[in-house]
Amino acid sequence: MSLVCLGSLAWAMADQGRQLLEITPSPSHWWLLLAGTVVSGLAVAVNGLAWAVLLRWLRCPLPTLQAVVVFAQTNLLKYIPGGVWHLAGRLQLLRRHGHGWGQAAMGVMLDPLLMAIAALALLPVGGWQQGLGLLGPLALLCLLPGWQKPLFKRLLRRVKLPQAGEIVTAKLSPSPVVPGSFPGGPFMAEMAFVLVRYLGFALCAHGFLPSGVPAGSLLAAFALAWTAGLVIPGAPAGLGVFEVVLVFGLGGVVQQEAALLATALSYRVVGTMGDVLAAVGAWGLQAWGTGGIKHRGGMTRSSWGGRGEPPSWFCSRHGPRRWDLVATGAGFVRTLRKGSLCPTTLTSALQSSVGQTASPAWLQDHQSACPACSTRPSRPSR
Repeated sequence: MSLVCLGSLAWAMADQGRQLLEITPSPSHWWLLLAGTVVSGLAVAVNGLAWAVLLRWLRCPLPTLQAVVVFAQTNLLKYIPGGVWHLAGRLQLLRRHGHGWGQAAMGVMLDPLLMAIAALALLPVGGWQQGLGLLGPLALLCLLPGWQKPLFKRLLRRVKLPQAGEIVTAKLSPSPVVPGSFPGGPFMAEMAFVLVRYLGFALCAHGFLPSGVPAGSLLAAFALAWTAGLVIPGAPAGLGVFEVVLVFGLGGVVQQEAALLATALSYRVVGTMGDVLAAVGAWGLQAWGTGGIKHRGGMTRSSWGGRGEPPSWFCSRHGPRRWDLVATGAGFVRTLRKGSLCPTTLTSALQSSVGQTASPAWLQDHQSACPACSTRPSRPSR
């Protein structure tokens, strides 16, 4: 299907080659394309935030900043033929954070599904469109609690899991990993992403399309073309599919085919540059976060010394900020080993590990009166 779309696009470009060469953007149009690039890069960050919201809904959260950074970095992998490598990178990240295969798979597969449903929900703004406007309400039915289980069960029917160095096929049930409620927060976050993405496209369209194009028709055509490029397999980043569907979608509104082709091709360049801009920003943010970033007391990693200095191998693999979490956890374990296993003393130990030490006199009174604390054998001295 993607090859057919690429062939159709090449044929249209060859047919309208002379008209395309006659289009000369003005300086204001170049500024619009630059603004579209920045907005497209911002849309990737919004998409990463939407993914973080989805992971919280699935009860397998990631730190928001880390989710956005990894999402922007792996987003470039969608340009590799196959269109699944960016999903594989996010799946590995969730597995490294200790989430099960079911949660990790749903956290990765539900993201493009919610994006597609959010985009299709915008189709009714373009009118009836020979019945295409009904796709929006029909798509929303898939998110209702009664429809979720069969849909998600179909997604998880055959998931390839690595086991003992080999790839095996297992059947996973969506019941333990899907909350079962309507994903209102993730859906609205994905809707915000689609609208920001459309804003980048609208900036490109304003520079090439004639005035008077209905805003609803433009948004509906973009939503349909973007969804087609997302769901049709094989096309890297929807290359060819998006352009063909967009030209056909706006063909009844805009009679200048050369202007439509110029809009589609310019947005392809702008969108790709926006993805690269977001990835470069993510790598820069990651390098800044693991480099000379300030820690407690205003010290940087390079100025750390003595007992509090993190090992170099730890910083190269996890980053210096993770060292604070390890130190906090180690302090909690040391406090816990001196106390007991009753809930009250556990709470006091956890508070003391994060700098909120309870009153020593209160803790001694509690331990003398608590059966679990008073009967807990003391550790032998070394």
